[in-house]
Amino acid sequence: MAIVEVRIDDRLIHGQVSNLWVPHFGVERLLVVDDAVAADEDRKAVLRFACPPQCKLSVFDTAKAAEKLSRGIDAGIRVMIVAVGPIPLLRMQELGYRLPSITVGNMSRRPGTRQVANLAYANDEELAAFQGLLNFGVTLAFQPTPTTRREDLTAAVTKMNEGH
Repeated sequence: MAIVEVRIDDRLIHGQVSNLWVPHFGVERLLVVDDAVAADEDRKAVLRFACPPQCKLSVFDTAKAAEKLSRGIDAGIRVMIVAVGPIPLLRMQELGYRLPSITVGNMSRRPGTRQVANLAYANDEELAAFQGLLNFGVTLAFQPTPTTRREDLTAAVTKMNEGH
């Protein structure tokens, strides 16, 4: 499987993903990795509707995603992984599937969150997951669109985790 991008965006599939990221990477399959979404038929139906016509859509829970990706189930297809936050991606790492880098996009401001980057807010559990990903050697960068500058998140995440 050719994983061309791993993206965190709490909106999952929306205009920026469909109209900017998918064409930028020539994505053929969007893979949403999220335990709650995988168990919710209504949310999956909305994602199918939002998926651009040139892409196939898969929605897997964390364990199924790690297992299928480890087996190379879609070898030769350009795949973009999308997750709501860092926790499912850390779990995939813990289950043995290695992600070399993750691009962080929108993570909405919510009660109990702190700003990690412009438009990216994380709670303590998400900050710990980001640190866990860094500990696995995963590169973390903030980039809202393919044409904007990538911002390395290593120092920001490390500093925020030192405060707790």
